[in-house]
Amino acid sequence: AQVLSEACKKYEDQRAILFEGKKYTFTEIDEEVRKRAFWLKTLGIQKGDRIALQLPKSMEFMFIHLGVLSIGAITLPLNPDYAPEEVHYYLSDSGASLFVTYEKGFERNRDHLKGIQGMRTFLVDGTSPDELGPLPPLLEKVGAKDPRTYPSQDDDVAMFMYTSGTTGKSKGAMITHRNLVTNMMALKEIWKWTDQDRLLHVLPLIHVHGLCVALHGGIEAGSTIIMHEKFDPKRAWQAIEEERCTLFMGVPTLYHRLLSEWDHVKP
Repeated sequence: AQVLSEACKKYEDQRAILFEGKKYTFTEIDEEVRKRAFWLKTLGIQKGDRIALQLPKSMEFMFIHLGVLSIGAITLPLNPDYAPEEVHYYLSDSGASLFVTYEKGFERNRDHLKGIQGMRTFLVDGTSPDELGPLPPLLEKVGAKDPRTYPSQDDDVAMFMYTSGTTGKSKGAMITHRNLVTNMMALKEIWKWTDQDRLLHVLPLIHVHGLCVALHGGIEAGSTIIMHEKFDPKRAWQAIEEERCTLFMGVPTLYHRLLSEWDHVKP
């Protein structure tokens, strides 16, 4: 998080992200992350605490995630489509102390959240049973102080990413701050990633590819990220042309859908 904050200060008022038509500069992103770190501190979140995020792909997901890392806590990204039984397992197994979600997700998981010891629930768009939320009015009260102390060391855990559970129960893979930083730096060098690049981001933020490779890497390189909430092949082709994108990241299914759409969009 400190590396990304330094990148934001370096590129300042350049356009960092265009998310569903709304523009964010690097300075604006850094300020929003500071506000989330301040808010997390008011909740008593400390170094090593596990913060589970079950939110749709959004700027809010990114702001809270980087706020979590900046105060030494650990992010646990959760797919909004997980079954309630799966959510209960991930929250319990990880020892999550805070579950950040939204009203729709909370209603879906309500019955399975009972009995998880030591965990509070926060709704970004409503008020939880713990009387926490919604988030917007709380952010209005944030002062000018920057609470980001970056207490984590290289080998401290930054994220828990659960495996697919192919051969048994899903296991929480511990990803360190060193893992995240060296991954960013290596890809930047290998791909010759610069602030002149324009990345079309259509991947989920709950996976390493979309969050740690595409988003972290794009911010650190100072590039512009054109971010879509959901992948649509026709829209992707249009964005590549209109935004003159130089980078695109996907998985085989996405490339197959792009090729299938090509006959409908080519000149």
